[in-house]
Amino acid sequence: MNKVSFLNELSNQLKKIPRSDREDILYDYEEHFQLGLETGKSEEEIAEDLGNPKVIAKELLAEYMITQAESDQSVTNISRAIFATISLSFFNLIFLLGPIVAIIGVYISLAASAIAFTLSPLLLIVSVIFNGTEGILLQFFITLTLCGIGILLSIASIYIGKFLYSVMVKYVKFNVRIIKGGTNR
Repeated sequence: MNKVSFLNELSNQLKKIPRSDREDILYDYEEHFQLGLETGKSEEEIAEDLGNPKVIAKELLAEYMITQAESDQSVTNISRAIFATISLSFFNLIFLLGPIVAIIGVYISLAASAIAFTLSPLLLIVSVIFNGTEGILLQFFITLTLCGIGILLSIASIYIGKFLYSVMVKYVKFNVRIIKGGTNR
């Protein structure tokens, strides 16, 4: 594979990255070719030393998506980073997706509990409509307690959500380092 075909393949694989960032990446690889040619290597040898452009693109795409997830925290960005990392190897399907799905499941159940407890006063109103005011004092205090717990859980779920987001980004980055062999290219 020569320089032109290598860079074209790399560019095609990096279409999900904005043009300016993609051009910076391609410029870096053009420099690799220039340095290699200056040392007497052929374009084919340089391309072979660099590796498969599809594999390189997957790694670069995963790194780019992780950077996006760090700078702009959103569910979309972390999802893109996770799926880009999973595409690096089958290993990631098991060791990345499993724990993240479990964490998200626990978080969703915490948030659902918080919402249910916070909305418990509505159940008191329904109870009064259908059962009258018999035992209302006990029901009122139970509802007040549940609503307070719900509000506290809601606040906790916000902070836990932010913490879990940062943990997921770190776990995805760790996973990419493992796949790359612990190097920081």
